[in-house]
Amino acid sequence: MKTVPRWSRTTKQLVSATLMVLSGLLIYRFRSLMPPLIIAVLVAYLFAPLVGWLSRKLHIGRGLATALIYLVGLGLMATAPAIAVPAIVDEVRDLQVNLDAIINRAITWVDQLDHIVIFDRTIPLPEIEIPTFSFDKVIGLVQRAISPLAGGAVSVVITVASGVGWIIFIAVISFYLLVDAERIGPALITLVPPLYREEVSKLIDQIDRTWSAFLRGQIILCIIIGVITAVAMSAIGVKFGLALGVVAGLLELIPNLGPFLAAIPAVLLALFQGSSYLPLSNLWVAILVAGIYVLIQSVENNLLVPRIIGSSLNLHPLVVIVGVLAGATLGGILGALLAAPVIATLRDVIRYLYCKLADLDPFPEPPPFSAKVKDREARAILFDLDGTLLDTDDVLVEQIARRMCPFPFMCRLYDSKKLARRLVMTGEKPISLLSGVLGAIGLEDKAYALAEWLRVVSGRREPERYVTVQGVIQFIKEASQEYDLGITTTRSRQDTEAFLKKFELEGYFKAVVTRQDVKKLKPHPESIRKAAAEIGCAPEQCIVVGDTTMDLRAGKKAGALTVGVLCGFGERTDLERIAPDLIVDSTAQLGEHLNEKDEKWYQDW
Repeated sequence: MKTVPRWSRTTKQLVSATLMVLSGLLIYRFRSLMPPLIIAVLVAYLFAPLVGWLSRKLHIGRGLATALIYLVGLGLMATAPAIAVPAIVDEVRDLQVNLDAIINRAITWVDQLDHIVIFDRTIPLPEIEIPTFSFDKVIGLVQRAISPLAGGAVSVVITVASGVGWIIFIAVISFYLLVDAERIGPALITLVPPLYREEVSKLIDQIDRTWSAFLRGQIILCIIIGVITAVAMSAIGVKFGLALGVVAGLLELIPNLGPFLAAIPAVLLALFQGSSYLPLSNLWVAILVAGIYVLIQSVENNLLVPRIIGSSLNLHPLVVIVGVLAGATLGGILGALLAAPVIATLRDVIRYLYCKLADLDPFPEPPPFSAKVKDREARAILFDLDGTLLDTDDVLVEQIARRMCPFPFMCRLYDSKKLARRLVMTGEKPISLLSGVLGAIGLEDKAYALAEWLRVVSGRREPERYVTVQGVIQFIKEASQEYDLGITTTRSRQDTEAFLKKFELEGYFKAVVTRQDVKKLKPHPESIRKAAAEIGCAPEQCIVVGDTTMDLRAGKKAGALTVGVLCGFGERTDLERIAPDLIVDSTAQLGEHLNEKDEKWYQDW
């Protein structure tokens, strides 16, 4: 059999260069297809997890699951205009009229200003004739600018038909991408030479985490910020609170610049119209509105963004702002919206290429946890209580299941425990988020005290049931021989001491910090620092073990090593966003990683 000769290096380089040039020419020739194609890919990317979940739960094909989602989407698009859109449109229209009048009044005031006084010295200003501002004039200018393109009714029909056609194109492309999503990725990986497939797969996973966190996170942030803004503006009596919420939610899509732009109309409205019922001057109302927007932005950056988007982007604000402006210049609105994840993706790709050019490992394995413990000279382990030492999750599920199945015949109709667990898992994220918000404004301890008081007043407080995480008692006894142990919990001291007494663990913990012992609860690091001080070591010499992101964030802020456990309320995806030093399935498994060379730590696990 005749052997086919291999291509020479020159031939390979020539073919590669030719393919790159042809690809560039094709993209340029069909550049009008790129925006709708990008939108179709983004739509498919956003809904792919939902299609997969629906397909698994209903045991149907991806095609049928996608069709069901499309039908629900069409139904929402049909009903939304009749329910919510009219009120929003009316408020936005009124907001436009009021801003028109406000800006005209501001221009008139500037026009009448003929001098300024600086240090008792009057400085005359030159007369500047400023034209009256009007949205009607702007609209007229836009209409005159596009009038050459409007060739009568036929052109209008063609424009509408073109828009409908692009929508159909996006829907069809995204439909097929959703149906074949599980096959597209593996098929693309097969195009990569076998020696590089593992590295390319890791690079794709890294880029996928960036885009997933950004796109889905931005949608959640838009909804949350829009609702918070609308409620806050309505609460202090600023007109058009709903419209301001919509504006804030939409501008949230533009990182860093969006919140600043959203604050401008709100401050102007407050400055010239004041509050409907607050006994404050317009100036003070405007200052109050500006302060509320700053507070919302602060809560977003320090609480919402780390929880919802995480650190996948990790870009400096200046880089994001320059990227947004550059994206708007190159790609219009779509370029501005996607500037941040595109820059993050380019950073990851360039870092990978640099590592390959410099003969470095682009994805180095992190050192084992035992090495980190040794480097830090860790002396203490600080445990959270619920979900870490106590199996609170199962106890809560059993309590809810009993209430959901009051009569025996109802237990035959559905699995009450399964349904109760699903409810608990669904409610954990909003409860954790609410707890974080209350903690950020210093009301978390008061909320705990109020909940405790309501339980006592209602008389429905049940005897506390303490169920430990499997294997944790033996692990505590083993670990106490090498480390000082402590507890940092948001429970009361009474509950914590009752737990220790029941399992005869009082002598194993040198520090017990409850919610009554600190002014600020997790994720503030005060409880970690206080426990470390009671033990007599630095926070950096502690290992913080917890099941929620609040536990891990408190440990990281204190400078301690952090370990996330999956035996409580937290999920792996949520804990990974905080980037702890270690994640284990159960607290007892931590013993395997404290000293991997010492058999005595894990021979029983």
